Amino acid sequence: MKQYVGLDVSQKETSVCVVDEAGQIIFEGKAKSDPNALTELLRKRAPYAERVGFETGAMSSWLWHELRRVDLPVVCIDARHAHAALSVRMNKSDQNDARGLAELVRIGWYREVKVKSEESQKIRAILVARSRLVSIRRDIENQVRSMVKEYGLLFPRAISLPFRRKIIELLGGEHQLSAVIEPLLVVHEQVCQQQGKLDNQVRQLAKSDATTLRLMTVPGVGVVTALTFRHTIDDPSRFRSASTVGAYLGLTPRRHQSGETDTNGKISRWGDRLLRTYLFEAATVLLYRTKKWCSLKAWGMKLAKRIGMKKAKVAIARKIAVILHCIWVDGTSFEWGQMKAS
Repeated sequence: MKQYVGLDVSQKETSVCVVDEAGQIIFEGKAKSDPNALTELLRKRAPYAERVGFETGAMSSWLWHELRRVDLPVVCIDARHAHAALSVRMNKSDQNDARGLAELVRIGWYREVKVKSEESQKIRAILVARSRLVSIRRDIENQVRSMVKEYGLLFPRAISLPFRRKIIELLGGEHQLSAVIEPLLVVHEQVCQQQGKLDNQVRQLAKSDATTLRLMTVPGVGVVTALTFRHTIDDPSRFRSASTVGAYLGLTPRRHQSGETDTNGKISRWGDRLLRTYLFEAATVLLYRTKKWCSLKAWGMKLAKRIGMKKAKVAIARKIAVILHCIWVDGTSFEWGQMKAS
């Protein structure tokens, strides 16, 4: 007899519901949110489990890997999809949510989320930490610039060590802002040092991976963007076609169609925000900084003249995502092409 299990995971306890093929409840209870405790309970209460489902969340990736190691048939369900199904219930409780998740995996009406490999999770953690340090450094620099500007002190663009040197030269040591800005510069120095360590680590990871090096052949795509794409996508084979990568990253427009109404809105912005930001930056670099001619830039410039630079950057970011996926799957590198004689 097949059994289906729903797990509503929280930090301390997990609600468990086991149903049979007909949807009859076999067991309801709770266990610690620990792989060993859950495994022991499922071996006892659901020895013939066909699927064990839980929503995406902070602990879902860890639980998925740990339960997979003991050969439990776990599936991770898109939280938005699960919420749409569970919200029709009158009463919201952990017990009802576990029951609803068990029903979802029983009837098969759910969208399974691809859980990243442990290697990709580790490298993603490095990239996210680096992004946070960059944000902190930028915030400190903008704050200091704002403070000195109120006293009529202006200086050209600078970051990291040159920024601190210019501020110290500008204040001279006797300015009334010196005592206020000095602690910010101390923090700024530490942030820059730690960011430098992560930057070196990111470069080493990129150099040691052949796929990342091939992705970096695309104009506008640097070390950070290529490595982020590599470990956000993780497995390119889960996409039926390269064109679906743009939708996965939230770079395609929303659509609302009902009756005679059919409108396209702004991009959905679903998916990974960090990678979407880096792809947009790559599009900007391609348009403004890449000097060598390529068909991708020519297409982008024509598009910018027709629909505007902002929309063109989004379209180019989507196109870059598609190209990166194709390069990854085909094992090729970017082809610059030749400009046609006019």
